[in-house]
Amino acid sequence: MVYYVSEVSLALSRASAGFIGRALAIPPIWATTHVAVRLLMRPKQELEQLVHQVERQHPDWSSRAVEHELEALAPVVYGHWKDETPNLEARLRQVQRWRKGFRSPPRPRAPSLYRHIWPVGERQRQELDPTYMARPTRLRASHRIFLRNCSSDPVQELRARLAGREVAYEPSLLPGRFVEVDWSRHEELRKWLLESGDHATRPCKLSVEFATDRGTRSGRFDGELELDSTDGWRAFVASDGSRKEIE
Repeated sequence: MVYYVSEVSLALSRASAGFIGRALAIPPIWATTHVAVRLLMRPKQELEQLVHQVERQHPDWSSRAVEHELEALAPVVYGHWKDETPNLEARLRQVQRWRKGFRSPPRPRAPSLYRHIWPVGERQRQELDPTYMARPTRLRASHRIFLRNCSSDPVQELRARLAGREVAYEPSLLPGRFVEVDWSRHEELRKWLLESGDHATRPCKLSVEFATDRGTRSGRFDGELELDSTDGWRAFVASDGSRKEIE
């Protein structure tokens, strides 16, 4: 009878339970049968698991002591690794990286600010498009707002809605080009946005739908535009928390 087990399973069981047979529930025939060890994972993956196990039990050990323990726990896998990495210092550095990865939880990724489409104000459009002339103002806000294609591909069938009302449509928007969010021509929407007192802040939901890859894939992003009733649009906050000032 032949039992196929992973060498790392044997090593982890030895390290955690102290008795392989009981930990793996191997029957008494173990003593009289041949055990064939089959490696189930790549050697470095197995060794990394062993390093984590040793780190839990002996956090005060040096990297040299951990590396020496690997040889005792998993001689076959360790032998492959040693052949691959004959330099001791390189092996110790690898052990240290594995230990550091175990101790440090992965950092959450910051939300990406990239979008196919992103809103900009007059001053920002002028910086991106020198042919456009923004009205001179000292305010850090904009009365007009545009959607820019930030990608390297054309965007088709772009539709934008502000507070549920369609305020922009563009059948094809080329890379780097703009389409205006025409909110002021909707009388009902304009009154609703400006009915507050001076310098009152009013959030307004913006939804943009579009197609890419020649219309074969759909895209969408949502967020809130912040309006100062006196100065104009001041910022856009995407649904993932990404925020950018509008100027």
